[in-house]
Amino acid sequence: MSKSLNHHLDNLLNDAVFMLSHYQEDLLQEWSLMLQSLKNTNKKSISVFEFISEFLVKFLRSVNEGTVDIYRMLNEIQDEWNDQFHRQPEPEALIFHLNLLENAAHKVLKSTIAYSSKLHPSVHYLFSKISEVMLFQSKNENNSIWKDAVILFNEWIIRSQNFKESVENICFGFGYFLPFERCALFKFTNEESVGVGLFGHHLNTEEIQAIAEKITNIPVLNDSLVKLKSQGHEMKNFQPIFIPCAEHDLPEKYVRKFELTSLIIVPIYVPEEGKIIGGVVLDQGPGNLFTADTSLFPALMKFGQSSGELLSKFIEADIKKQELPERDSITLSPREMEIIKLLADGASTAEAALKLYLSEFTVRDYISNIMKRLNAQNRTEVVVKAIRMGIID
Repeated sequence: MSKSLNHHLDNLLNDAVFMLSHYQEDLLQEWSLMLQSLKNTNKKSISVFEFISEFLVKFLRSVNEGTVDIYRMLNEIQDEWNDQFHRQPEPEALIFHLNLLENAAHKVLKSTIAYSSKLHPSVHYLFSKISEVMLFQSKNENNSIWKDAVILFNEWIIRSQNFKESVENICFGFGYFLPFERCALFKFTNEESVGVGLFGHHLNTEEIQAIAEKITNIPVLNDSLVKLKSQGHEMKNFQPIFIPCAEHDLPEKYVRKFELTSLIIVPIYVPEEGKIIGGVVLDQGPGNLFTADTSLFPALMKFGQSSGELLSKFIEADIKKQELPERDSITLSPREMEIIKLLADGASTAEAALKLYLSEFTVRDYISNIMKRLNAQNRTEVVVKAIRMGIID
């Protein structure tokens, strides 16, 4: 990879420190008000709040533009605590006061800048690392760093309230907590025979949602799924698939359209059911080659499992309950067949109209009629149902 997971997560910590440093005066004011409130309530553990807030203020004031030595700071807060208190912090009190300090930080950022969703996980990660170091007295900065990414990812996606939010949060999480630039999420339908686009991070989501591709057209993925099916319910995990050169393994139309070079396919799976329900495609951006970093695979596999467990709760509601119409009961004209095939090739309404020498309005009417005949909700579902019913290959 162009950058390691360690480096990527360190950058998240740096982002949090620089943001808090930039607004340190507002932060100090908020923490001071909070400290006074704690004093008024005679909190016995107020010394914990005072110690951490004073240390963080001192550290933030020392921050200059450039690289921040986060782990030096974490080691120092641990050492200074030991020098001052000569005992381990009480977990309940420590977590309580760190939560107060973190909540104040979010409040300050929300009130002073356009609060991006990205700010929450980076600031949360910083306070989580402080808690980890102070509670477990661990100074090993490289100790299973991938577990940090998994925890952050799980905390991020668990907020999802519906299927739409879940796919958006999953795509954001893969791209934000791991060292990748672009992410596309797909679900598999009809017993894993067709991949249907759901969402794209740093990609045009409409273009991703227009994709409905037979898995057999992607041999490297199809072969892996065939091997996996032979394991049945014994399947516990599924290794990510690294594709060093996309033009050798993927349909040319996608390689050209999205400027694909190297990429990784991560399975979205539910181990308890022995079932693959989708996949995530990750890369480093248009035209960027990279090599596989196998140390990242444990995190990728856990991300895939967490995503599968979340999506499985929503996916049944997303799939229509009624059975497919019988193939013999559907009568399509030659023109309608042509349009379905063009949709399957990813053609837009305008492109289909141009190829068939029709107006866009006429093509839209055809598509509308086809959707009614196949009881489909959109163009993508038209293609999926047409493939499943054997209308097109």
